[in-house]
Order: sequence, then structure tokens, then C-alpha cells
Amino acid sequence: MKFLRNIVDSWYEKNRDAIFAETEDNPELAHHHFVKLARRIHAFRLEKLLLDCPENKHSPGFEISNAGGFNKNGDLPPTFLKYLGFDRAVIGTVTADSWEGNKNQDNHPARIKRYPETGSMVNWLGLPGVGAKQVALNLSGFGKHGLPLTINFMPTPGKKGKELFQDLEKTVLMTRDLPYVNRYELNISCPNTYGSNNRVDARKEYQQQLANMLSLVQEKRYAFQELDLKVSPDLYDDDVTSIMAIATDYEIRGFTIANTTTIHDPKFITFPPNPEGRGGASGNAVYERASKVQEMFYEQIVAQDLPFEIIACGGINSAQRALERTKYGDPKIKGIQILTPLIFEGPRLLRELRIAS
Repeated sequence: MKFLRNIVDSWYEKNRDAIFAETEDNPELAHHHFVKLARRIHAFRLEKLLLDCPENKHSPGFEISNAGGFNKNGDLPPTFLKYLGFDRAVIGTVTADSWEGNKNQDNHPARIKRYPETGSMVNWLGLPGVGAKQVALNLSGFGKHGLPLTINFMPTPGKKGKELFQDLEKTVLMTRDLPYVNRYELNISCPNTYGSNNRVDARKEYQQQLANMLSLVQEKRYAFQELDLKVSPDLYDDDVTSIMAIATDYEIRGFTIANTTTIHDPKFITFPPNPEGRGGASGNAVYERASKVQEMFYEQIVAQDLPFEIIACGGINSAQRALERTKYGDPKIKGIQILTPLIFEGPRLLRELRIAS
């Protein structure tokens, strides 16, 4: 009902700053409150009444889904997300084992920093999550909902050697039989995890292991389940060429471009969010870099006439940006993912994206 959805959207816009102020010391609390609210609305079967709107019946010509991190543990009801305006729900990042993430510093307790004045965020969460078994239990409890699901996953931080591949295998085996799971998204681009050398940022290490990781996932997933690769916005030409060369040897559907950036532009990140200045920046802070890397992949796909498709991600905070990143209907760019812009713009953004033209 459009009238009630207008009330919901307006309520968030009017209360956003108060929510930010209340949770400034720990922005994770805002997300916990959101999950509780969504589950309560779902429990009382109010999703369609409160959230459905005429825009949900309109297809913009590309798929709209959330980015990894928004629904880490699969505890947001798919029907809630569907009526909010998503065509697909991305679950994760899922790891085989439960993981607490990076520890907070005593004088910097938060693991997320918002920059409302620039529409950007930095997080150094380090993939906290309940583990693949609990994620599977969470998702199986929602019954028939009809919303396609993507499992965004990577190894539990700290795993190396044989254990790393066993970890990936465990996640796929625990989730592949779930209803509506028809896509996997292998995440090799989180900048906040520790590698085998016990140093933060394992992106290069995962990139070096890519061929073996793809081989395992290809073997363990079902044939109807697509496989995407989520890449970093901090790649250079040689990195893109290397990833593309490996991907051509496997049954990859395409690439999600891109994750968060560790290159903190002072135009957006006005002061270091923590003592080490670490963390992945998102929202406006990553838009330019994500767009550039997307174009690098796109050019190679076109030049080599490769069958890969692209999902655009990073800083898409308007219908205009969605059209720019999808090249106004280019068939090689199948969808977009959003997270940080939804936090700053609110649920009305999804309605605007659905009528992008």
C-alpha cells in the first residue's frame, strides 16, 4: 500500500540522524535493531501491508540485491526484503565456522565509522558471523518465500593450506540444498581479514589461491547454481588480467564489482576511523574506484568476447548512478548491489532504483 510505505520511508528520513546519534559509539547496534524490527514485522505478517508499493511491480531492467554484510547471517526474512524492493537477497559473507571478527580497541570500541556528511562508511569488522550451519538453519526456517538467494562466502579467517579448502567445501555442502539458493558469490576481496602470515588484508593471498578455490567450488555446487566472483576496487590492470585468465578456465557467471577500498580519500574519510587507519571504505568513498575497476573488467570482457556478466556494486546511491553503472541497459551488466547508500538514503532509495529509466 503506497500510503503506508510513504509513512515508513518518511519515518526513517526524519529519524535517521537521531538513530545515528544514538548508535554513534557502536553502529552495529543500529543494524541489530533493524533486524529485530524486520523479524517482528514478519512475525505479524505485516510486510506486504507496510512495505509493498507500486514501484515493486516495475522492473528497471537490472536485478537489485543487497551487498554482502547487510544480511550476514541470513536472519532477515526474505519476504521482508522482497517487499522492501529487492529482487534477490545476498547472504553473508558466510564462513564455515562461527567467527567473532576483529577485536575492538579499548579507546575505539566501534568497528564501523559513519561519515554522514560525505555519505561514506569505514568498517573493520573482520567477517563476524554465526557460521554456515547456523546460517542454513536460519534460512530454512523461512519456508516458501520465492526470493532467489546468493551465498556470499569465503574461508573462515586464519585458515590456511588444506584447512582453507576444507572450510570452503563445508560452506557449500551446508548451503547447496537450501531452497532458492541458486547462486554463489566467492568473496576474495574483504580487506579486513588476516592471512596465513597473521597480517591483516589477505586479498593478495586469496587471489593467488583463486584457481584452486574455483575448482573446488565448481565441483561441490550443483550445476544449476551460478558462481560469481566478488573483487576488490583496489586492483590494477595486471590483477584484472590475471583474474580474467583464471576465470576463463572455470564456469564463472561473472563478477561483482566491487567490495570496499583501503585507499581512504580524505575528501570522504575526513579523519582516521581508528588508530591504524585501517578498514574498508564504502559508499561515496568507493564509487570512483569501483567504477574504474568495473570498466577495466568490462573492457576485457568486450575485447575478448567473453561470456561473463557484471554486477555493479559500490556507492550506487541514486537512479542516475545505477543507470551509469549499468551503462543504460547494457546486457553484460545484469544487476546492482547496495548497502551503504541504503543506510544514508533510507528505503525510499529502493523505490527510486526500481523506476530508473
